[in-house]
Amino acid sequence: MKNVVQKIGIWGDSLLKGVIFDEVTGKYRATKKCAVNLFSRIFSTVDIKNNSRFGCTAPKAEANLEKSLQKGFSADAVLLEFGGNDCDFNWAKVSANPEIEHQPNTPLPEFVDSMKNMVDELTKHNIKPILSNLPPISSDMYFDWISHMDGVDGDKVLYWLKDKTIIYRQQESYSHAIEKLAYEYNLPLIDIREPFLKIRDYKSYLCVDGIHLNEKGQSIMCSTFKNYAAAM
Repeated sequence: MKNVVQKIGIWGDSLLKGVIFDEVTGKYRATKKCAVNLFSRIFSTVDIKNNSRFGCTAPKAEANLEKSLQKGFSADAVLLEFGGNDCDFNWAKVSANPEIEHQPNTPLPEFVDSMKNMVDELTKHNIKPILSNLPPISSDMYFDWISHMDGVDGDKVLYWLKDKTIIYRQQESYSHAIEKLAYEYNLPLIDIREPFLKIRDYKSYLCVDGIHLNEKGQSIMCSTFKNYAAAM
C-alpha cells in the first residue's frame, strides 16, 4: 500500500475515533489503542488524517467534508464510515410516545443520498473513496443501556420496538446499504463486520453499551485494516 497510497483521509464517527466506554470513570473517552492509531504505527510512512467525530452522522460529515475540500484538502484516498449514529433513534422521544412512528436520526434514503454525495465529491476532486461497513452490535446489551438513560422507560421502548432484535436489524440495514453502495459504484469496501460475525462471543469485544467496540474490538478492526492494506 505504501507505493500506492501516501495520504489517507478518514471521515467517520466514534468507531474510527476510537471511542470506548470507560467503566471505571463511567464516561466515554477516546482510547490511544484505537484501530486507526494502531494502523498508523504499522504504516508509519503513510500520512493519515483522522477527521472522525463522536456522534457524527452522514449528513453532518457531508457538510464537513465539503468545507474541507473547499479549503484545499487533498489525499490519495478517503475512508468513509458512517451509519451507527444515523440508524439510532431518540429513545426519550420514543419512550414518551410509543404509540406513534418514529424516524431514525437519519432515515435510510437520506443516509444513502449523503453517502453518495460524499463519494461524488471525492471523485470530482480525484480522491479515491473507500467505504467500510459496520461491526455488529448487541440488541440485548444496547436495550439494557438505553433503558437506564434519563427519561427513557424500557417497557415503553420495548412496546414500540415489539422485538429487541429490531435494534440489530436496523443497524444491519444501514451496513448493508453501504455494501450495496460500494457494489453499485465499484468502490473498495473494507469488511469490518465479517471478522466479528465469525467470533462466537463477539459481544465480549463490545463495550457495556453494546454498540461501541472495546480495545479488543479495536484491535480486531486494526487487523482488518492491515489485511486490506496488505492486499492492495
